[in-house]
Amino acid sequence: MALRPRRSALYMPGSNARALEKAKNVAADVVIMDLEDAVAPEAKAEARGQVMAAIGAGGFGRREVVARINGQGTPWGRDDLAAAARSGADAVLLPKVETARDLGAVATALAEAGAPDTLQVWAMIETPLGILN
Repeated sequence: MALRPRRSALYMPGSNARALEKAKNVAADVVIMDLEDAVAPEAKAEARGQVMAAIGAGGFGRREVVARINGQGTPWGRDDLAAAARSGADAVLLPKVETARDLGAVATALAEAGAPDTLQVWAMIETPLGILN
């Protein structure tokens, strides 16, 4: 796998269709389409559809496109992961990863969903337990 410099990453709220379209022209190395913290609970399903449509439509040039999903322990996590697996994103970003077992479960779920081998998994370590583990 070729190394890619990542000098800047821009988070775009998945519930904002205008922002997702604007992401095609921003001067960032990575565009992270956020389904987690940037999206209200009542808008999460709609945001998932918008993000997957935007990724599928392409047009991001050389920018890496990443789908930040909801945690696997949430009501939206499984559907987000399954959608991201087939989306064409460069990576899926997992929030609040606390154990290696969490990553193993995601790897299994991605394989079962038919994710390509090229799909990267990025893990956010953002809780005290995650840091300790």
